[in-house]
Amino acid sequence: MKVFDRYLELNPLNILQLKERDLSENIILLVYFVISTLFIYRIILVVIDRVKPAQDTIIQYNRRKTGRVLYTTFLVIALFPLVFSSLNFLPTVLGLAAAGIVISLKEVWLNLVGWLVILGSNGFRVGDRVYIDGIKGDVVNIALTKFSLVEVVNEPDYEQSTNRLVHLPNNLVIMQKFFVVSERMDFIWDEFRFKLKIDSNWEKAEEIANEILTNELVLAPEIIEAKMRELSKNYLLRIGKRTPIVYVTIKDGSIELSLRYLTPIRSRRLNRVLISKSILKRFQTETDIMFEDSE
Repeated sequence: MKVFDRYLELNPLNILQLKERDLSENIILLVYFVISTLFIYRIILVVIDRVKPAQDTIIQYNRRKTGRVLYTTFLVIALFPLVFSSLNFLPTVLGLAAAGIVISLKEVWLNLVGWLVILGSNGFRVGDRVYIDGIKGDVVNIALTKFSLVEVVNEPDYEQSTNRLVHLPNNLVIMQKFFVVSERMDFIWDEFRFKLKIDSNWEKAEEIANEILTNELVLAPEIIEAKMRELSKNYLLRIGKRTPIVYVTIKDGSIELSLRYLTPIRSRRLNRVLISKSILKRFQTETDIMFEDSE
């Protein structure tokens, strides 16, 4: 008899009929409700998997994640009658509910924070070139939870688009470091190197290389100045020397010429091709300038 009376005291149907409930009774109701809804949620997932099996792991992952979000939302909404039936315990119940929401939707909140970081002064915009998590590409879209890149070959000598669209979660900008070439200042320093034989006329070669850089590849100073003024609103920039230069060094018994110049990031490969063609044409008529044979 005592056991039966105890059962009646813990029966959620009897507890619900009480006009006034203490904290322990509300906690009992909360436990009953969470366990029962969780049990139903698991049964629904099993039935869906049996009726319509997922074709791959990505679909299964998205299905489970969507189910967790819907379950959490339903749980919060369904708990409101229990909460407002006893306003004295409103802070306690809301605290527990908020903790559950934060834990279950951790990635969503991180993505939202990452979205704010991206939109901030230290983030990036559509059109910028970004390198993050081993992937390089041009930003084509920024959403609340993810951003999209058109992938670029991650090799310095090419910088060519693969035409593949890559979607990345916004939380990567919080968890990992990233590099940005802003569309507002889309030029970088590049170096083009080649070797000559040790007995070549290096002074003539240097002069020809300087002519090629000066006549064909120099960025207009007013363009650089305008872009620097725009970026200097948020950053202290000192770009230093802006004109192209040729460095001459001796390396491994050869003369190495390094052509250093500013180039738009998307014209990097094209400029290397132009430099190569110009050097081949000019050196072809010079008998005292000889390329070092490759090993």
